[in-house]
Amino acid sequence: MSDKGVENIIAHIETKAETEISELLSKAREEAENIKNVADQEAEVESEKILSNAKRSASLEGQRILAETKIQVRRKMMDSQEKAISKSFDEAKNVLRKLAENGKQDRFVYKDILFDLIASGSEILDGDNLELALNKDDSKTFTNAMLEEARNLVKERTGRDVHLSLSKEPMTFLGGVVVRDTEKAVEVDNSLETRLNRLRESIRVDVAKILFGENI
Repeated sequence: MSDKGVENIIAHIETKAETEISELLSKAREEAENIKNVADQEAEVESEKILSNAKRSASLEGQRILAETKIQVRRKMMDSQEKAISKSFDEAKNVLRKLAENGKQDRFVYKDILFDLIASGSEILDGDNLELALNKDDSKTFTNAMLEEARNLVKERTGRDVHLSLSKEPMTFLGGVVVRDTEKAVEVDNSLETRLNRLRESIRVDVAKILFGENI
């Protein structure tokens, strides 16, 4: 075979090889493009899924933070209200202390309040022998004439002719009275502190409204 024939055969082989290589490369590119497209679609789906989950998580986290913030704000508001209410009652207690010590505070007269507390305590008890327990200062200044005046008030309020006596043991409260039924061993605590504490819970909402308005 001549050199020319050999060259023709080699050229034919090379052409065929190039064609096959070109076809292989084309298929490879096509498959690669398909793979890329599929990958892009999967990546997009996965991306959307991740983004959706992130949005959902962010929404839930936002709701959680908002709920916790509302709770914290409400708690702080309640704490502020409680402090303000406590301060109001502390101030009221100071007013009662001054009232008991001075006998008068603004338009209030301590004697009138004390006598009313004696009468209201006597109304609750049904005995005819009642003992009045006062604090140390009131025990010293409560005369027999005042005792008779208190007895007349009790009779007017209850319709009963009761016997009133003073306890020999003074109490430690700010003012007011503890009325005791000496026969039945029962008593009514009408001391100023007890009456104030008794009122505290019942008027707590009203005090809060005064301090903070209707939005409590």
